[in-house]
Amino acid sequence: MANKYSEPHICQCLSGLLTSRRYLPVTISGHRRKNGEQFVEEVLALAEGLLQLGLKPGHVVAIAAYNSDWYLEWLLAIAFVGGIAAPLNYRWSFEEARLAMISVKPVMLVIDESCYTWYSKLHKNNTLSLRWYVLLDSTSPDFTREWNVLTPEMIKRHSTNPLPFVYSWAPEGAVIICFTSGTTGKPKGVILSHGALIIQSLAKIAIVGYSEDDVYLHTAPLGHIGGLSSALAMLMVGGCHVLIPKFDAKSAVDAIEQHSVTSLITVPAIMASLISLVRSKKTWKGGETVKRILNGGGSLSFEFIKDSSIFFHKAKLISAYGMTEACSSLTFLTLYDPLHKTTSQHLQIPDESGSNFIHQPQGVCVGKAAPHVELKICADDSGHRGRILTRGPHIMLRYWDQSLVKALNPRSEAWLDTGDIGSIDDDGNLWLLGRTNGRIKSGGENIYPEEVV
Repeated sequence: MANKYSEPHICQCLSGLLTSRRYLPVTISGHRRKNGEQFVEEVLALAEGLLQLGLKPGHVVAIAAYNSDWYLEWLLAIAFVGGIAAPLNYRWSFEEARLAMISVKPVMLVIDESCYTWYSKLHKNNTLSLRWYVLLDSTSPDFTREWNVLTPEMIKRHSTNPLPFVYSWAPEGAVIICFTSGTTGKPKGVILSHGALIIQSLAKIAIVGYSEDDVYLHTAPLGHIGGLSSALAMLMVGGCHVLIPKFDAKSAVDAIEQHSVTSLITVPAIMASLISLVRSKKTWKGGETVKRILNGGGSLSFEFIKDSSIFFHKAKLISAYGMTEACSSLTFLTLYDPLHKTTSQHLQIPDESGSNFIHQPQGVCVGKAAPHVELKICADDSGHRGRILTRGPHIMLRYWDQSLVKALNPRSEAWLDTGDIGSIDDDGNLWLLGRTNGRIKSGGENIYPEEVV
């Protein structure tokens, strides 16, 4: 469907970038810098090329690549023409990627150097749905000829009269299939809508405080819901994106200092790596520029919060609790606010034995729900704790292989079961007690016991 102007669309950020940041930097990726005009021009040229190639609304395009400005452009161009982007984890084995593609049936696969080896294996294990193969980064002509691979420059159609901002939508308003581990530990495709992504981005803008003055460092993969949600929030608000291929502490610290980064997101493993490296530096300029840190993927220890307040002393530190099926964050909790030099009232000062600061008898406090998020507890026999449920415009449309009959309707009475156990106190704070399965976290990713050999 086209021209549904009353419906949300993630490409609505493009007009703002073209006006407010026409000559200001929007992306910094390696040696490439693009202002708003250049960035939007690349998105439109790619969108025009995809249309001429034959990409139709509802077609799925799989992407497996490191973070880059190109990745952002592809996500927006696919959405512009009504396609559905399906980011694949470049750290997956080929077999995991193959199973994901068999599930969502992409017509196009876009990869970079992180997944070169997939090409030969794909040709031996034919994926019938694939019509086009695209290589993001430059390589030898021999490679493109041998595997019949397209490049972005072969697809793009630059025009003196670029496409008007007339977007297309996929059925159901779907725009992203974000893979997560389900209760079996196998990747499941979560279908997210334009509306869910936009409302979650608006929540981050309001609560975290993102603004057009931000220089945002991408530390999380764009294939992960946390990385996607914050990236879109920054596109909507008109900030500047600094992209490094993948996280490593040295690259991140160098980028923070070189580009005067003001905001970033972390998981506990990333925070630990950053603090460890910064602690060893003789001089550290990043503490003066970083103003906002959003942490997800697990709670931070009191020591990490204290170290963050030292090495990022001007940064407001906020923790978020969420899940892919809820299109990222459900609740937020301010862990440290430099304006008041205080930590949250829910953070106990540890005793001499070093007991956990945030772990209290009722669990781990993860803060209050975002304004658009509705939460409730499906209580057990105790009467006050039980399964955490949520509903609202932020929830997924459905799992990819789930029938439309069973799909969740954000406008209906359907509640999404998060799979977590917890309670809500009299102040509206959500407290986590644990999972209903044996899932554990490693570096912000879900790991299951059966996967550990």
